Amino acid sequence: MTVASVMAPTPPAEMESTLSAMASCLAAGDPVFLPSKFWEAFNSTNLKQLESEGIENLKQTVALNYFTWLVGRQNEQFSYLLKDSPLAWPSILYRLWRRRLTAGLAYRLTPPDVSSRLTRDQQVELAVLTKMLWGVAQRTDMLGLLNTIEEPKAGNPFKIFHRGKLISQDLANSVIEFYSIRECFNSPLDARVEICELGAGYGRNAYVFLKAFPNCKYVVVDIPPALYVSQHYLSSVFPERRIFPFRCFESFDEVEDELEQAEIAFLLPHQAKLLPPKSFDLFVNISSLHEMRPEQIAAYFDLIDHLTRSYFYSKQWFVSENPIDGVSIKHDDYPVPAHWRELYLRPARVQTAFFEAMYAVSQDLTEGHKR
Repeated sequence: MTVASVMAPTPPAEMESTLSAMASCLAAGDPVFLPSKFWEAFNSTNLKQLESEGIENLKQTVALNYFTWLVGRQNEQFSYLLKDSPLAWPSILYRLWRRRLTAGLAYRLTPPDVSSRLTRDQQVELAVLTKMLWGVAQRTDMLGLLNTIEEPKAGNPFKIFHRGKLISQDLANSVIEFYSIRECFNSPLDARVEICELGAGYGRNAYVFLKAFPNCKYVVVDIPPALYVSQHYLSSVFPERRIFPFRCFESFDEVEDELEQAEIAFLLPHQAKLLPPKSFDLFVNISSLHEMRPEQIAAYFDLIDHLTRSYFYSKQWFVSENPIDGVSIKHDDYPVPAHWRELYLRPARVQTAFFEAMYAVSQDLTEGHKR
């Protein structure tokens, strides 16, 4: 069993100490990056799940608050996949099972998992959605990534298999998003590329990019507890990589040498502001900008513009209602700088209530900064 196959339980005191340090450092930084009321409520839920279920079960708990979907057949993802997935047999069996023609069909869709937190109906619907999504990802996978990587056992993923291989929504979605990004960001896979992701969840996209680009440097920018979750997960999955774990620092000079050597790093937003201009070839944000207040969104666009020398990929709801903060965000409300060039803006594949957009960010380096 490899080191990355399981995630060891974290002592509560260790998790509490790290989260407390992250929260204190965040509070001492630029207040514009403090969580919105939405995120305060969201973070409270995540913390309770981490405390009660442990971080070793994150893929069945907090991941459901990120981008793992428990959706029924009425959801637009189901409708899309019923039409678009090349794997037709899960949907056919599912329709027969819904008519209760035979209980044996449920076993063919997914064997029952008595340890699962889900009901039997939820297990079947999740398996059908995941397998149909997997078919779309396979058809998209021109480089054959899914032939060489599989869903890590770390984080206790739902037990869904295709041809004997552990699969997941998150891995399928990340591969689909990877190829959307590759339409424009087409650096050779052996290149030394530097990528920053704002709001990485537990690190599903980082996993795919770090596997696809062996020489990649990946920096996660987030707030706690998500920053703690991604740090713990990615450190477990990539034990051989040089990690720059979170710490509080006040100037880039304090950490420059260590950050330069790191292959994976974890920063709070106000710490990312301390990095040199135009540090990254690619900046990524998926499904979190719409959950912020307008002044926060503007601050993050400034940060993205500051840090990015080539491309920015964004995937957000077309319309997001945030009643906790009294904010409604539409796709054309984002303060995209005038000097960026929109390469595409279109409905996202599978999650059609989302749009995905790719921008070419100015490659002029700030005066005085040299690569």
